[in-house]
Amino acid sequence: MDSMAWFILTSSSWKHKVTEVLNVVRRREITEEDSKTGWCRPTRFCESPYNIAFFDFDKESKVVHGPLFREIPPSKYHSLHDSVNVISIKVAQSDVRYPINVYGTVLARDENDYRCVYLFKRGRDDPQLITRKNRMLALTGPYRALGGLDFMYFELNLKIKGDGPVDEDFSKGLVVRRCYTVDGTKPTNLSLESCLSTVKLECMHVPFALEASIGVNFLDGKSTFTGKISASTSGSSTTKMVLYDSQVAGTKTEFGSGGSVSLSRRIVAVPLKEDLLLYFCVRDSYNKSRRLKFVIGKGMDERTCDLGTCKLQIKIIWKGVFRQKCVRVQYLETGILLG
Repeated sequence: MDSMAWFILTSSSWKHKVTEVLNVVRRREITEEDSKTGWCRPTRFCESPYNIAFFDFDKESKVVHGPLFREIPPSKYHSLHDSVNVISIKVAQSDVRYPINVYGTVLARDENDYRCVYLFKRGRDDPQLITRKNRMLALTGPYRALGGLDFMYFELNLKIKGDGPVDEDFSKGLVVRRCYTVDGTKPTNLSLESCLSTVKLECMHVPFALEASIGVNFLDGKSTFTGKISASTSGSSTTKMVLYDSQVAGTKTEFGSGGSVSLSRRIVAVPLKEDLLLYFCVRDSYNKSRRLKFVIGKGMDERTCDLGTCKLQIKIIWKGVFRQKCVRVQYLETGILLG
């Protein structure tokens, strides 16, 4: 063996050993003993066999789904990826007396790139008030449909805002959704017992998924938009996702002609063979309570509805959810997950 070949061999071996050591160090850094359960467990993504030596935990996902549904030939429908709708995240139990002010993050990582897709993100100056058991966090994501054919990881890092400068950890840890344990016809309930709480996540599997991006606008007239907007798919109409709730602190309710309703969530994954259902429970311009239900098929991009003196417009952008091969994590022979 010549000197150059020996150098390459030893250099490669050395780099591999260094990354293995860094991998162990980083795994220890994100492993904590939970004060509630007494268990030592990771609080962030560190699934084997990936080497996380250089993985950037805080990098946000940049995946954009597409193309538009009308541009997808029927011969490609079978290539649509599965997805997951996060129906709700609830504070199922609190060791601290209500009411409490909760802030922090809940994020998802999927197989597209394992980067951060935020579902809930509030700073200390903008906490959510939780007044009783089983109240839902006001979700603001995901910004795109999640890929759900493989494992999916949820990281929770929630705190309680205290009266002084020091706050307490409320929920902190990693929850893994394993696809092979999922019954696709029923919601999946995941739970994290940690710190001062038990937090539950409800998810629904979506086969051959389309991404529906929802917009709600006023075409004419002025309205105070109070009430709630929810969404589901026709195959799971009992599991509704809240898109807008005027009772959540900070929600904009005053809209003029041409204004857009500030939905907290805009993205719903819809199975190819199902419809999108939208539910409105609002007061019209005459201050009368109105309950409306819209059934929107994948070929429909727009619906309008009269609410007294104002007209409501619903617009949907349909895209195909495909596996993002071009942005998949780079997995080397050494098992290094690049940052």
